[in-house]
Amino acid sequence: MSQFHIVELARRGTVKKVTGSSPQHVAYEIGPAFNFRINTRSAYPLGLPEEFAFVAVLRMGSSTIDKKWNIWQMQDINGNEQLAIRLNGESKEVEFTFTALDGGRQTVVFGPLPSLFNDQWHRLLLNVGTQSVTLFVDCVEIGSQSIPFRQKVSLDGFTLIGKLKDNPVMAIPFDLQSMLIHCDVSRARTEACHDLPARTRVRMETAASK
Repeated sequence: MSQFHIVELARRGTVKKVTGSSPQHVAYEIGPAFNFRINTRSAYPLGLPEEFAFVAVLRMGSSTIDKKWNIWQMQDINGNEQLAIRLNGESKEVEFTFTALDGGRQTVVFGPLPSLFNDQWHRLLLNVGTQSVTLFVDCVEIGSQSIPFRQKVSLDGFTLIGKLKDNPVMAIPFDLQSMLIHCDVSRARTEACHDLPARTRVRMETAASK
């Protein structure tokens, strides 16, 4: 989030500050007024590692729940998608899209996950390994899928957050409390969800006990 200068934009009044998943947490209302797009090289000067974990705590509004949108996307210099984490409100699925070594675009799909697509706070985490990707929602492991080796993402392009899948110029309104990329994929299993609302925690604990 620091790469997109969200806190600074909130100080200027460009981005609205809202209450996060608890009264102690601050979140930010993303879109549709501001275009969150930055040069990839400035955000990740050394590129993405072969393995990384993407973590976000977010809340969708009623106008966003049914949309197909990228919470995080990396494009090449021509605007072609290289890598993306997508929330597909039409099918209630989470999608991870990347470019394989042969140049073909691959998409891994998790779901359907109807309990994710509502107006509550959720913690979304993807562990991306060299040959697998694993999804956690609200600290519950949803599943893991094998993937072929990925191409390195070109740094001569753009990184975006909160954009429609089929029209990346259009920003999607949602609330974002945190968004991190960890080089340590094991961190996903050590971070807790105690800051999520009670309803989410009950759903998390119920799923974990099954």
